[in-house]
Amino acid sequence: MTLQRIAISSITIALLVPGVYLLIALPLLQEPEKSAAQGAGGAEPARAVPARDSTTAVDMPASNDSTSLPSTATTGSGSRLIEILGTVTDSKGQPLEDVLVTEERYFYSTRSDASGNYHLLLDLPYHRLPILSFLRAGFRGHRIELTRTDLQPGTAYRLDVGLDESADTLRISGLVANDLGVALAGVRIEISAVASDQENDFYLTVFSDERGYFTLEGVRSATHYRLTATLAPDYPVYSDTDFYLGAEPEQISIVMKPLKFVDLAGMILTPEGSPVANFEMDISNLASGVETRKIVSDSSGYFTLDHFPLGEVSLSTRGAEIYQINGLEIGEADYGNLQLVIDRGDHYLSGWVNDANGLPLEKAMVTLDATRIDNGVEYLSYRSRGTDANGKFSFENLAPGDYHVSIYASGFDKLDFTLSPGRQFAPLHLKLSRQAG
Repeated sequence: MTLQRIAISSITIALLVPGVYLLIALPLLQEPEKSAAQGAGGAEPARAVPARDSTTAVDMPASNDSTSLPSTATTGSGSRLIEILGTVTDSKGQPLEDVLVTEERYFYSTRSDASGNYHLLLDLPYHRLPILSFLRAGFRGHRIELTRTDLQPGTAYRLDVGLDESADTLRISGLVANDLGVALAGVRIEISAVASDQENDFYLTVFSDERGYFTLEGVRSATHYRLTATLAPDYPVYSDTDFYLGAEPEQISIVMKPLKFVDLAGMILTPEGSPVANFEMDISNLASGVETRKIVSDSSGYFTLDHFPLGEVSLSTRGAEIYQINGLEIGEADYGNLQLVIDRGDHYLSGWVNDANGLPLEKAMVTLDATRIDNGVEYLSYRSRGTDANGKFSFENLAPGDYHVSIYASGFDKLDFTLSPGRQFAPLHLKLSRQAG
């Protein structure tokens, strides 16, 4: 009986010890995570959310003393946190409420409170410095480019700004929807002055809210602007290059028609109709503004690309040999049988470059470029080679046709001419003359 009690006691102790350890250890393990999330100020840092209204105000800090705020820090991901705060006042030194303070390239923004105070925490790449705009209807906007000297490591930067009254600046609202009348959220709206000068250097980016509404702050009346709206990749870029804002403007209405997506298929061919195998090109839809994908031909020159928008496209390659196709329109009738022609063939060109004394020129640059237009589509090619120690160069895989040839070397006059290489083409012997003086 004693042995049985001893065994039960041992089991009870074995179960209780881990439980007591967990009760003590868990709060200690959780505390660093809480501190890391809160930061030095005890609350999560405010961050911009570009997918929504960029004019949403963030909570102001309890104190304006920069020593009590989180200092400029790094995020460990190639960027850094920059903290900026201050007060906005009018020409009489009175605080201004509801001033839009925005970083124009990365779309962080806030509005000043009833005391004119504002606070921004920016997460910017190391090589970027803040460009801030202070905007409010009835006041002339103020744009400030901060320098590295301004932003001292380890401290928040205080920037107090005064705005001058201006009766011709307005606050105007707008609505963006698709062609069925459905409001579009997260649309990027950009407005900039057409004639930019010291008096009218205006640029602003905002985003539509969940109801499709947006607000443009501090824009001057009786002025011409560029107005664009972007919601990639489902919609083409809306653009009005001569948007006029009158003295009593009405609400801005933007209607965006969605793109149609299809599965592309076709072949990459030479001008003579031979397939080009294992060839890569980047294809960009110009209407969407940002939609760029890659097509790769197989061993038979055939390629496919799923879910790509219809419309005008541009195609290009990268490297020492550059090929481009411009002006190609992909419509509903031909997206399944595209024929992309590149400047490839079995012609050949070689030669060597000497100076006037017959000495070979090493590292002289030889370039070939050609432009062909067929049914409104432009086909471009560009090839470059540097001569070797014997002044020699060569180009292969050339298509039939005319090429513009340029040869240039440091200290020598440039040589330009046009020729048509063939399958059996005699090597060129080229001489460069030294520049006078």
